[in-house]
Amino acid sequence: MRLQAKKPIKIGKKTIGGPDMLICVPILEEEECGLEQAAKKTAGLCPDIIEWRADYFKDACSAIKVMKALKLLRSIIGEIPLIFTFRGSFEGGFGEVEEHIRYEIIRQVLCTGEVDAADIELASCKNAIEEIKKAACDHGIPLIISYHNFGETPSVEFLLDKIKEEVALGADIAKIAVMPQNEEDVLKLLSASLKARIEMPDTPLITVSMGTLGIISRIAGGMFGSDMTFGAVEKTSAPGQIPIAELRASIKTLLG
Repeated sequence: MRLQAKKPIKIGKKTIGGPDMLICVPILEEEECGLEQAAKKTAGLCPDIIEWRADYFKDACSAIKVMKALKLLRSIIGEIPLIFTFRGSFEGGFGEVEEHIRYEIIRQVLCTGEVDAADIELASCKNAIEEIKKAACDHGIPLIISYHNFGETPSVEFLLDKIKEEVALGADIAKIAVMPQNEEDVLKLLSASLKARIEMPDTPLITVSMGTLGIISRIAGGMFGSDMTFGAVEKTSAPGQIPIAELRASIKTLLG
């Protein structure tokens, strides 16, 4: 029996923080035609949630083209919940985009009714986070506030502080993803996840130890308080993501 959040949240028709750790698959395509093909293939594998990494889209700076692509994506994936992520380059985003443009597109997307959740980095401008949070609240959409570190795994205390900052800024779902340098770092991430679930039991969590060393966190994270993990179809958005079929089978073996 895994530790569930006391206040699970609906992302579309799925519940994050409930009895099951959800599997999310990212879509990362530069062209609209590639987006269409990837959406069909991904939807066919029935993930719990799909994440559109719009920062990979070559026309990501054009609100009109993003909205057009978003409608196409929704028409293909149907009722599968969709997270919109326009990742900043300072935390692993693809390409350089002026921050005010990125924030405005995220805000506009939240007003379309086509997405079920959105992600914004904790390191983003605080005023922008507040505006995006307001747009999300106005349209009943959960907001993920995230912290990524592709270089190292900070201390358990540091990671807990980051989660607390995310919650204080209005995160409906708090996320941390860090890179381990050794096995002890993986244990730090799992420990931080467990402590966060105990100390902040209301908030659904996404916690990931990246890379090959961290694969165990993607499979067993649900036992330590993480409510969602990331799998892959063909392309990966972070080191260590494994194919959805393998991930699903491994989680079923471990968690039943």
